[in-house]
Amino acid sequence: MKKGERRKKELIEQMSDFILANGIQSASLRNLAEAAGTSDRMLLHYFKDKEELLSVVLSSISSRLMLMLDNTEIEKRPFSSLVSYLYQMMKKPEVNPYMRLWLELIAIASKDQDPYYPIARKICDSFYEFYKDVIHVEEGVTREQMAAIALIVVEGIALLESLNCDHLILEAIEGIKVLH
Repeated sequence: MKKGERRKKELIEQMSDFILANGIQSASLRNLAEAAGTSDRMLLHYFKDKEELLSVVLSSISSRLMLMLDNTEIEKRPFSSLVSYLYQMMKKPEVNPYMRLWLELIAIASKDQDPYYPIARKICDSFYEFYKDVIHVEEGVTREQMAAIALIVVEGIALLESLNCDHLILEAIEGIKVLH
């Protein structure tokens, strides 16, 4: 790897850490440059513009999260067990910043702003594929249907968890167990 490519990768990692800790709204060029130990002008040497920079950095963060999920070595689980497992995973300190950022990204992407919307859709699609891989399905229902339901339920849990509504989440998880 060339020196310039290595430096760009380092910048991406440092800016990813900053955005995970502080959110997208804090991601001015000046703040990102400071977090990466460089100038905003130097960032624009490596990236065409702020939009490209954010796209690359958010994609990097997404890749980190998907790698984390892939490394969980989760076996196929029925819907109710999967939802409960993912809720517990969400609460882990190393996962929580990703969930906070995910909610912020969804809020911004819902306004159909570039580069946020395509990145949020890519992450959503990755979550759906992950659920298809890890959900155990019963006869009479498709893996795609159950993965979609899991995605919707887990996203609702993420939203309620951000509001500290754990009592509602736990009540819903118990209700899901009764349904199955």
